[in-house]
Amino acid sequence: MNVNQLLCYYTLRMALGPVLGTIMRIRAEGTENVPAEGAALLVGNHRNPFLDPLSISYAVERPIVWGAASFIFKIPVMRAFAGSVGTKPIDVFGGKQGRKDLDNLTGSLEDGDLVGIFPEGVHTMAKPHSVSKIQTFRTGFARVALNARVPLIPFAVIGLGERNLPRVPPKLVKIFFDHPQFQEGVQWIYYRRIRVRIGCPIDLSGYYDQEIDRAVISQISGKIRRVVIKLYNGEEDERFLIGEKPFDIANDRV
Repeated sequence: MNVNQLLCYYTLRMALGPVLGTIMRIRAEGTENVPAEGAALLVGNHRNPFLDPLSISYAVERPIVWGAASFIFKIPVMRAFAGSVGTKPIDVFGGKQGRKDLDNLTGSLEDGDLVGIFPEGVHTMAKPHSVSKIQTFRTGFARVALNARVPLIPFAVIGLGERNLPRVPPKLVKIFFDHPQFQEGVQWIYYRRIRVRIGCPIDLSGYYDQEIDRAVISQISGKIRRVVIKLYNGEEDERFLIGEKPFDIANDRV
């Protein structure tokens, strides 16, 4: 983040934080797991494109460089807002542009920033009532963390009292984002209350001597997803929230 982005971030956090915290009744656990300085990659579940990053930014005192779906930047108001606080676009279709965007996030980590990403992408917004509330993680975040050699910090955003907002019609969605999963429009989810659970940092050094291939990336992605599910369900807190029991991601099962 540059100086202007930091100023905007802190100004908006001070202005909107108390309002958001009161209205959404945000309760946060594990905020002490976020280091006061140094780079780290926050990784968690995603059901609302606005409330999820806002609730984590409310809970964590450090500024967070968020990676957001690139279509957000096609909406004029959102482009101005996201750009002003240092949010970086990620092409959800992947390819060369997607890799370039992930390299951009790696650069932020190498600069010592705290970076946040939602590996489920846009899929949970297309199908918010899927059988699995935490769907398969896309794997790019694991490569980013390995390349930057930073710890992963898993988190879970738990929306309590979920309500459906009016569906955004497909014709309107297509103006900004033409994606096969949104042929029937977008169903937004609203939370009456939010619970945030931030897990212990996960050291990836056990993989540093290995080739960063598909098997390694898939293993990390799958294990981190299962850790997020544990945090979401309140399971094995002594391993993943409190850290009383050690967890070696390279060798331990989740």
